[in-house]
Amino acid sequence: APCANRAMFAGSAVALGVMATHAYGAPALDERLVTSLSDADVEVVDVRGIYDEPSPPSRRRLGPGRWLSEQLQFSQSLAKKTAGPSRTIILSFVNRIRIDFATTWVYHLQALGLSNFLIGATDDVALKALHEAKTPCFSMKTNLPEGEWAWGSPSFKALGPHKIELIYKSILWGLEVVITDIDALVLRDPFPYMARYPDAGFLTTSDHLANTTTDGGLEDHRAIHSAYNIGYMFFRPSALPLVLEWRRFIGEDPRTRWDQGEFNRIARKGWAPNKREGLSDPRLFWAYESKVVGGVLPLSLFCGGHNYFVSRLAERLGQPAYSIHTTFQYSAAAGKRHRLREAMVWIDEPAYYDPPGGLLTFTPSVPHGLLHPAGGMNASGHIALINHQLRQIRSALAVATAVGRVLVLPQVICGYDKAWYSLASGSSRGVFGGAHGFVVPIRKCPLDHFLEVGPLSPLETIREYSFLSNPRTPASVTSSAATDSIDTAGGNSELQRLVSEHKNKRVLHVANLAAIDGTSLLTPLQRLLFTKRFMHATGSWCCAPNDDIKLGLPRSARFSLLRA
Repeated sequence: APCANRAMFAGSAVALGVMATHAYGAPALDERLVTSLSDADVEVVDVRGIYDEPSPPSRRRLGPGRWLSEQLQFSQSLAKKTAGPSRTIILSFVNRIRIDFATTWVYHLQALGLSNFLIGATDDVALKALHEAKTPCFSMKTNLPEGEWAWGSPSFKALGPHKIELIYKSILWGLEVVITDIDALVLRDPFPYMARYPDAGFLTTSDHLANTTTDGGLEDHRAIHSAYNIGYMFFRPSALPLVLEWRRFIGEDPRTRWDQGEFNRIARKGWAPNKREGLSDPRLFWAYESKVVGGVLPLSLFCGGHNYFVSRLAERLGQPAYSIHTTFQYSAAAGKRHRLREAMVWIDEPAYYDPPGGLLTFTPSVPHGLLHPAGGMNASGHIALINHQLRQIRSALAVATAVGRVLVLPQVICGYDKAWYSLASGSSRGVFGGAHGFVVPIRKCPLDHFLEVGPLSPLETIREYSFLSNPRTPASVTSSAATDSIDTAGGNSELQRLVSEHKNKRVLHVANLAAIDGTSLLTPLQRLLFTKRFMHATGSWCCAPNDDIKLGLPRSARFSLLRA
């Protein structure tokens, strides 16, 4: 049954009253307690929530994945062995349809030389895939649906108790833990950074869109009014009072209570944001009834999706990011993958970096007047700017498809940001509310800001704008390049010429492609096939600043690759 009526502790050995005092005054669990606990001391709480099975499955119904599920559990012995002498561990979790995210997540940890990580599998298929890939893993036994977990859905929320349980057990066993969503990549070893704040019980990322510091230190928590994002967090055993309350409250109603929302509420419950006594750093703060010390990780180093891909805070400050979490993005999982490809941190199969027919590139042309319209950028100007560039992409994609090549998309400039409510007005007009005004125009605009990624079939038809700069793209590809121009008077024969003259070159740059209509060079059959293939290549934009709406300008727009 759900854990609503279960006690949060079993036995007096872990009573909250037995605490030590940290050197900086922050409460910390007595290490003698957290290191002497056995698995039997930690109550096994069923957190499967609304997806509980009515009864355990019979032995003969257990498939190979189920046998693994019984063998690979998140136990104290496994966690401590993984953490090693440093007693630090990195955790994440994945389901069957996001195994490729796990592949990328693991790649970066191994590239850092780290082995103190585990991935929880939320279903048996994922567990089997991880185990076969020799990925350190365990079964989470969630009984959650194996498909998409739509944001805000019962499935989405029902994962919360499982995640909290991992944190709870880790810190109860005396470990320091970084726990991330599977789309939050770990690009630098986080623990040396966390060690700078030894009295912090937790350090969290944030959905805030404007950094308050530039020195690599924590954000000024007094200026962070947005939600703490629990997709990348750090915990020490001294955070146990907060985690216990979080665990208890979510466990009472896992169907409707959201782990992130409740963490934010509980962390700020009875907090003392201006209290400095007993803190090693003035940017730390006393959280949850002044029982736990917390801090907000720097937005430019521990990045959400907007801060990394749109504001580009890490790039602007010249600081390599510790993490990238694909929040504030569009086009679902396909959009996440493409953004990570644009950042050159997604790991594809080797064949991706050398497509059979080669690649086609072009340089777009954007008139100064479109980028800097008289009177400044507005909603109509943004729409016109995107459509102008979409026409050039359509032309290039038509030629690429006809000559059997994959198009390397150009960098696209967006006049405005994109949001699900009105963009900012005034001096920061056109940016996502709360972001810096310098964000616009967006010089490397993410593809999902104007087109849905999935309908483009990216593995088959396009590559991201950074593709040729990616160190995983072989030199045999980037060095095998030719430049040519198209004489439109030659019609379709010009496309045939490009094929025959450059068949041995991996990269073909068409110098005048931005100035011509590539679709006019197609045969009727080629045009029919091109239209059929990309008829659903569309996207949307929203929402115009209130200043623009008052002037009668469009609030939103639909973009179409074929009709731009």
